[in-house]
This record gives sequence, structure tokens and C-alpha cells, in this order.
Amino acid sequence: MTVAKFVYKAKKYLGETVEGSIEAGNQDQALAKLADQGLFPVSVELESAVQQEKANQKNPAVIKLKFKKRVGPKDILIVTQKLTTLIRARVELFSSLKILYEQSEHPRLKEIILELYNTTKEGKSFSESLSRFPDVFSPLYINLVRSGETSGRLDTSLEQISEYLYREDNLRTKVSVALAYPVLLLSVGLLSVFVLINFVIPRLKPMFASLGSDLPLITRIVLDISTFSNRFWLAILAVIAAVSFMLYRRDITFFKRLIRGLKTNLPILKKLTRNQELDHFSRALSLLLRSGVPALKALEISLPTIEEPKLKSGLKKTCEEVAQGGSLSKSMESSGAFPVFFVKMVAVGEESGRLSEVLTEISNSYTQQVEADIAVITSLLEPVLILLLGIVLGVIVLSILLPTFQITQFVH
Repeated sequence: MTVAKFVYKAKKYLGETVEGSIEAGNQDQALAKLADQGLFPVSVELESAVQQEKANQKNPAVIKLKFKKRVGPKDILIVTQKLTTLIRARVELFSSLKILYEQSEHPRLKEIILELYNTTKEGKSFSESLSRFPDVFSPLYINLVRSGETSGRLDTSLEQISEYLYREDNLRTKVSVALAYPVLLLSVGLLSVFVLINFVIPRLKPMFASLGSDLPLITRIVLDISTFSNRFWLAILAVIAAVSFMLYRRDITFFKRLIRGLKTNLPILKKLTRNQELDHFSRALSLLLRSGVPALKALEISLPTIEEPKLKSGLKKTCEEVAQGGSLSKSMESSGAFPVFFVKMVAVGEESGRLSEVLTEISNSYTQQVEADIAVITSLLEPVLILLLGIVLGVIVLSILLPTFQITQFVH
């Protein structure tokens, strides 16, 4: 067996980091050897790779671009479900995090789990460790974990978080499935237009040249578009790729504002977005109240689940009035941002002392409305896309047929 040399950085005791090298057949064996020595590895890399990286850093001609895979909601859901199972099975938190670290294949998530382990081992609570990653773990997640730590029922809190994340993921999956066919239809249509403009039309140009200025207007326009596309098609593809990448990353301010503007201003999406945000808000508030978080604190934590300006502004006013001693339902009503149904149901929950249960029922109601809205939107989207693509392809075909008929008449 070939033995290689690995350079490692590992945690030994509280706050103590050790560095060194170790010989092993592969990285897994190196990790096992370090674990046998009572060390928890922070990084283990081939010595040759480390030396090469240092050489590249010294050489300005070598430029390396690294794109770290983003930690998505699905990744957090899977980790939370696994952690819930381990804690329920009476496995210690440290051991659970170590197991999650060893099983994780996501590079960025692996780093986060390792940092959680080290920070918690140094004496900080698990919720404090989570708060070091606000871009990954939401305030709702952190406060529910903190509540579980306080009550000694971390497993219950994790189970509630898992249920909440699962419902959100399930809704996202339904949206993705509903949009799969329209997206495929649009992609095939745009590809067909691209092929016609860049490969079919240019081959017909010599045939149309004999007509000169007698070409129909629609044909001249399509020929001009074809000429432009042929000249700059690489630049066009580069722009499309860049925009697609930015939309995928979803961390560009301009695109965030653009998407938010479309969701809050287009009539067909406005209702869907509003119902979805009320669903998330009521579900989050219900979980926090059930976990023993005070009403005002729960409202403040739930605030980030809302993006619509009117709702967000109304919730801020609600928080201010509740802080001054007002009831939740009356504060929501005076803000004028919440639907009458929502306010009346909250009032019923306050009067009966079952506010968290009533908020769960409100959330279920809005979930059903969101699913119905998605079904309506997708049923309208398909024929609209077919119609638009049909018009575009029809115009291109017509621009080819009209001069062909002219040539045929001229021959006769």
C-alpha cells in the first residue's frame, strides 16, 4: 500500500490547536489515526497539495477561482433531522456532531459542523454556537434551540424545527414540480428559436438576396436579428450564463430587489406571496410561543420571515404596541396590514388561551390557499407560454415563407 504524508491541524484541549504531519494510506486513515490520538481534526490535506498551493500563491500568474457550494435549506433540513434522531437516541451532543461531521459530504456544511463542535466544546451553548452562522441558521432556529436548552428538551425543540423546515421544503418542492413543465417548455422553445435564428436563417440569406429591397418588412427584421445574433452569440450566451448564475446564487442585491419587486407587484404573484408569508409567520410564531418564548420576543424573531413591505411595516407597529401593553389582535388590527380573517382568529386564540394552536390552524389554512394558488398559476402559465412561443416561431416561419412565395411567383 502506498503511504502518503498528510499535513493536519487539529483541536486537542479547550482552545488548544495543534499542527503537524502524519503518514497514512489515505485521508480516511489519517483521520482515524488522529482520532485514536484524542485529536479532533480541523483540516487534513496532502503535504504535496499544500506545497503546491503555497507555490501558486507566490506565483501571480496562477489565479484560482473557488466557488463554495452554498448551504441550502434542504441541507439544513437533513442535518437537523439526523441530529434530532441522534439526540432522541440519547447520543451526547458532542458525539452527535462528530457523527454528522464524519457523514457529511458537503464541504461548507462540514466546516460549519466542525466549528459548532469546537465552539460548543469550548464551553459555549449550542445555540450560541449556531448564532455564529446567521446566514445559515435563522433567528427562529437559534431561539428554538435556546428554548430547548433552557427547558432540557432539546430533542423536542429539534423535532419542532425539523417539522417546520420539512413543511417549508415540501412547499418549495411542490412549486418546483409545478414549474418543471413550464420551464422545460420555455427552454425547448428558446432553444428552437436560437437554432432557427443562428443556423437556419443564415443559410437562406443567399436565396433572399435576389429580392433585394423587395423583401417583406417582417423578413428584413428577422434577418437583422439573425445577423446581430450571429455576430455576438458568444456574448449573448455569456450574459445568459452570468444572469443564470446570479439568480442561482440569489445573493446579488439587484436580483433580490428585482425578484421581490415582481413578487409584490405582479397581481398574479402578489396574493401567492402574501399568503405564503402569512403562512410562514403564523407557523414560526406558533412554534416560538409553544416553546415558551414571550410574545414580544416571538414577534421580533418572526419578523424576518416577512419580506412584503406593507406586512413588515405593520408587524413592526404591532411589536411597538405590544411592547406598550396592547393585545396582539388589537395591535394587528390597528396596523391595518393583516387580513381580517387573520386578526379575528388571533383574537379567538387570545380569548381561549390557545393562541399557539390557533396560529397552527391559521398556518394550515394559508398552506391550502398557497397550494391552490400554485395550481391556478401553473394552469395559466402553460397555455400562455405555448401561445407566446407559437407567436415567435410563427413569425420566424412566416418571415421565411413570404419571400419564398415571392420567389415562386417571380419564377412563374
